[in-house]
Amino acid sequence: MPAPLRLGVVLYRNSSDELERLARSLRAARAEPGSPSFEVTWLDNSPGDGLRRTVADLGFPDGYAHAGGNLGFGSAHDRLMAEAFADPSVEHYVCVNPDATLHPRCLAELAAEAARHARPGLIEARQFPDEHPKPYDPRTHETPWCSGCLLLVTRALYQAIGGFDERFFMYCEDVDLSWRARAAGFTVALAPRALVHHVGTGRSRSHQMELLMLRSGVLLGRKYGDDAFVRECEGGLRARGERPPQGSGPEASAAERAAADFSHGFSFAEVRW
Repeated sequence: MPAPLRLGVVLYRNSSDELERLARSLRAARAEPGSPSFEVTWLDNSPGDGLRRTVADLGFPDGYAHAGGNLGFGSAHDRLMAEAFADPSVEHYVCVNPDATLHPRCLAELAAEAARHARPGLIEARQFPDEHPKPYDPRTHETPWCSGCLLLVTRALYQAIGGFDERFFMYCEDVDLSWRARAAGFTVALAPRALVHHVGTGRSRSHQMELLMLRSGVLLGRKYGDDAFVRECEGGLRARGERPPQGSGPEASAAERAAADFSHGFSFAEVRW
């Protein structure tokens, strides 16, 4: 029997229809023959705990907690990750976006992909029908960075480098974690048979989303010492009437800077189309 997984879902003002789609897919995954056993924890970043009843009605009454405020993506998952790995039986934590719908075999294929590698760190699911354009090796399945949409994090990686950098409120935290994982000698890979439908893929960017992305880009560029990328992101913020965030200069190690790639803008890797 595969080792148990701990799934973490970070909520923020999600609709009941969206969460019902996710819950149906989780129930189907639980019933799938050969699927690893798993528990689901839900951390609500919304104002108030109005989603508590919704989560209970979906059949997960014991896994809900309210964050006490909007912690952001990385900080919220870090809290759930720490709780997950406090249980010695849990070897893998899986970040699950609330707007994701899992194929019934998704979790089994994620776990199987992790088992293929000598030193797995991050394993992401393959988004469909709109697949992410960043490349992955067709033989090893290694990829420059992993999306946080549906992302398996191994205990070994967490113990070695920790979780997300909590200075990133939203966006770029998965890129940063991937670069740190690769620099530490862990495999960063995609599981081609672990399918997830991500409703957010292809969604047009709102003004607020653009601001969040540009702020995170400034922080990422400063951390890894790419002045040109910092200037580009700062210029984008100023063009939108926003001041760039305050921050210090480069702090990434030489190995981490070697793993970074700013040459393709916010794609952070060569794209296949």
